Amino acid sequence: MEEENKKPAKKTGDKPADKKPAKASAKQGKTTDEPVTPAETETPKAPEVTPEAAKPAVDAQPDKPEAKDDKLTESSPKGGGLSRRGWLIAGSTVVGLLVLFLAVFGVLIYKYKSDSRIVEIVSGVVPYPAERVNSNLISYASYLFEVKSIKHYYQSQTTEDNKPAVDFNTKEGKDRLKQLQEQVLQQLQQEAMVRQIAAKQKVTVSEKEVKEQVDQITKSAGGDEKVKEVLKKFYGWDQNDLKKKIRFQLLKQKTTEKLQNDESLNKQTKSKADDVLKQVQGGGDFAELAKKYSQDSSAANGGDLGTFGRGQMVKEFEEAAFKLEPGQTSELVKTQYGYHVIKVLEKNGDQVHAAHILVKGLDFDQYVQDELKKAKVQQFIKP
Repeated sequence: MEEENKKPAKKTGDKPADKKPAKASAKQGKTTDEPVTPAETETPKAPEVTPEAAKPAVDAQPDKPEAKDDKLTESSPKGGGLSRRGWLIAGSTVVGLLVLFLAVFGVLIYKYKSDSRIVEIVSGVVPYPAERVNSNLISYASYLFEVKSIKHYYQSQTTEDNKPAVDFNTKEGKDRLKQLQEQVLQQLQQEAMVRQIAAKQKVTVSEKEVKEQVDQITKSAGGDEKVKEVLKKFYGWDQNDLKKKIRFQLLKQKTTEKLQNDESLNKQTKSKADDVLKQVQGGGDFAELAKKYSQDSSAANGGDLGTFGRGQMVKEFEEAAFKLEPGQTSELVKTQYGYHVIKVLEKNGDQVHAAHILVKGLDFDQYVQDELKKAKVQQFIKP
């Protein structure tokens, strides 16, 4: 029976049967006329695999080592990414665009003196220099800030018919603006020199000192909202702008005081004041000596300051004056203005009538100007 059920082997070249082989039904054992899928046909016997042949392909050593996937080469970039040459081209393109960007705004600034909002923003990020004082660069953004503040102030001032006091669109207004721009450049040079002198003298201003000054201004003005209103109306500033201005003023004040108390810088002044005091104490006419030596506007009146009460003079001057009796003169009194010789003419309760001879100490503003003359100053902006 087994021999009868065996199918004869298919010979090469035999014609296929007219009817496709029947497919056995798994459940009923019946045959169907459904076509046989490729998986169900008999396949040739696979060749015998030896243990040696079954070893993983990774053990096989290739004839030529392949480039590692984690390295990019010029000819075969990983995963289709940019090659080294591609990165260089991309980087060069970015640099080129950046240079073009800087060049365009450089032209707008140095050729056309543009003060547009976009130029103001860009110059606040890119420090295009307007001037240089020694090694310190003054940015174009700082220059624009000062110019716009001044323009804002003039435009906030109105005439009787409620028009701006200065119209910067007229020829007269443009000429006035040019003068203001030149003044701003000079002002910024002086401020740069003040900062350099302060740094040399190791003068600093703390956040606490700035806050105290801001609080004092706020209290005097009537509160934060009032301060904000005034700043915006007259200058176009916010409170941070105010803090910057206060910080600089405090820096200048502290530097001035330090230099005026430096005996090496005031040696000549002190010697001159001592000589004036000797002449007063020797019986010289006070009013005549004041006219001759005093460096105060009161000199023409013999040094007469008129009558004043407490709180009207600087502390050192006030204390010395109120201790004297009518007809008495003081020793040298040092204040922020220089050296004083004080004579009390009369006293009436808490009022004192006095005269003085002032020999000025170091003039800080003049000192700054003298230092600027010795400095290397370059101006890149011409109004």
